[in-house]
Amino acid sequence: MPPAKDPTARMIDWAFAVKVGSAMAGEGPVVTAEEAAQCVAQLREDAQRSSPLVREFTGLHAAERTAPVLVVDRAGWVQANADAFAQIMQPLVGKLMEGKGAPGKLTQAVGSRVAGAEVGALLGFMGNKVLGQFDPFHQAPEEHGRLLLVAPNIVHVERELEVNADDFRLWVCLHEETHRVQRSEE
Repeated sequence: MPPAKDPTARMIDWAFAVKVGSAMAGEGPVVTAEEAAQCVAQLREDAQRSSPLVREFTGLHAAERTAPVLVVDRAGWVQANADAFAQIMQPLVGKLMEGKGAPGKLTQAVGSRVAGAEVGALLGFMGNKVLGQFDPFHQAPEEHGRLLLVAPNIVHVERELEVNADDFRLWVCLHEETHRVQRSEE
């Protein structure tokens, strides 16, 4: 969740956005506990394996293991992106509040829920489509962004396209690692 002093919380109810987005995104395909564990382990391994492969193929160099890999469900992806949106919007909302002042209590109560529902609907729509994402806005000591891999969506697309799961999972990791390396080179 965004920090308590986050000025965007007066304009957008982030918890409500996550609730709406998670509900809209849904759970994903039915998998056994064993299938889920195997998928998560393979995605983590493929993410680590992709760093030297991307470096070798592209010639681009970026420090390894500076972006943690998170294998998430759809709700986890929605939460991560709500957190990123809150962070991105803080300067803009701060400027708005400087000029116009804080919104009134009714605006905060109703308006923040309406805005939360709108943001949540957008995140929910995207949350069942995104396979992976490099999140450059994640801030932590010694980290430069993070890789998000949305396991239910990856499994869904594998099944829908009837592709080799091993190859597809590695391709997703290579794709996201390439974004990470490109960002490091900027």
